[in-house]
Amino acid sequence: MDKDVQKIFRPSLRNKFLVEIVGTFILVYAIASAATVYSDSGQLGVIGIGLVHALVLTAIVYAIGYRSGAQVNPAVTIGLLVAKKIGRKEAVVYIIAQIIGAVLAAAVVYSIFGSEMSASVTLPSDDNVVRALILETVMTFTLVYVVLATTTSKNFKIVPLAGIAIGFTLGFNVIFGGSITGGSLNPARSFGPALITWDFAYQWIYWVAPIAGGLIAAGVYKLLHTEEEEEEEKLPPK
Repeated sequence: MDKDVQKIFRPSLRNKFLVEIVGTFILVYAIASAATVYSDSGQLGVIGIGLVHALVLTAIVYAIGYRSGAQVNPAVTIGLLVAKKIGRKEAVVYIIAQIIGAVLAAAVVYSIFGSEMSASVTLPSDDNVVRALILETVMTFTLVYVVLATTTSKNFKIVPLAGIAIGFTLGFNVIFGGSITGGSLNPARSFGPALITWDFAYQWIYWVAPIAGGLIAAGVYKLLHTEEEEEEEKLPPK
């Protein structure tokens, strides 16, 4: 592919902004709808919601990953920024897009289900703030680490499987922790429904914990993978 063709297919920042809005919209629309529909289904409902998380995120990664990286999550964006995979300007644009997409999605879900959509607002079970804070941090750490390890890898065998790895990491965490924290791992996902229903109780947890998890993941990634990447870059092309 020559340089002129590469320029045509290189996504501009505006394009990435719009793609992130669409990707986050699809993610939050699916999640908030599933949380509303399965709200009275007990443990089976948590499994169903977890599978929705896994499948929709997998689809989004493969659909728009080549355009914007399919971050659709401020915690992921901040992790990539700290790991020096994206710049500050790009990170700010992505986060704004993610919040817009999440709010639009929540508004659409509210137009369908009305006040029943309050079931999709993430809240800690039994008002246990400490447990929710720790669990959301750990769960988001696992997600962001997998994102960094798969999407930025130079191993051509790993990259095609990134969507499956990322999607099912999210799904597993939601199945495991959804009944305890609401299974957010994503500040935008929590903010959209909270804004539309105007329920900001415990909202700070779903910003502080995922961002902390993303920062820890970026630190661990840099510690474990940066040296390996530098060595790979020194190798002559095959």
